[in-house]
Amino acid sequence: MVLAAALGLAGCGPEANPASVRQLPGQPSISERPSPPPAPGSNFSYGNTIALPGSPDTSGLEDAQIDAMFDAAVAQAQPMEEKRAICVGMQGLNDKAVKDAPARVVERLGQMLRLPAVPASQCRFDAFPFVVATRANAILYTVKVESRDALGIQTFWATATYGNLGSNGAKFRLVQDNGRWKPEATGVSVVS
Repeated sequence: MVLAAALGLAGCGPEANPASVRQLPGQPSISERPSPPPAPGSNFSYGNTIALPGSPDTSGLEDAQIDAMFDAAVAQAQPMEEKRAICVGMQGLNDKAVKDAPARVVERLGQMLRLPAVPASQCRFDAFPFVVATRANAILYTVKVESRDALGIQTFWATATYGNLGSNGAKFRLVQDNGRWKPEATGVSVVS
C-alpha cells in the first residue's frame, strides 16, 4: 500500500522535460530571471561612492591656489565633535567627477584640523560621510573648479558635507590680492 501511494505521488512532481513546465503569461522564464544580489561579506561596503580614485585635473593651478580653495571649503563648516575623520575630494576643470584631492592637500587638512584625513575615494556616504576602512564618521571637503576666464580667474565651488541633510557650499572667484590668492564670494551659496 505504501509503495502504491509513493508511486502515485511520483506523477505529481515536475515533468522530466523542463520545456513542458507551464509558465504563467508575462512571467520571465527561469533563464531570464535575475540572479540574487551577493550576500554581504567582509569586503561589502554600503553607502554611496563619493569620488573616483585618481588625481584631479590641476593643470594651470599653483599649490597656493589649491590651498586657498580648500581653505574656503573648510570655512564652510568645521568638523563637529562626533566627526572622527576628514575625506577630501576635488573636481578639476576638465574632470567629469570628483576625484581624490592631491595627497599634500589631504595631509595639510589633516594637520590643520587635527583629524585623520583620507582621499575621498576611501570614503562612502550614507546618513553621513564615513571612512570605509574604519567606519569613522567623517566630514567631506570638496572643491569643484567650475571655470577659468580669459584672464585666468578661477570660479569654483567649496563645500563641506557633514550629513545627509547637512552641507554648506558657496561659489567663489579666486583672485590675487597683494600677491596672495584669495577666495572672493560670488553671493551664490547652498545650505542643506
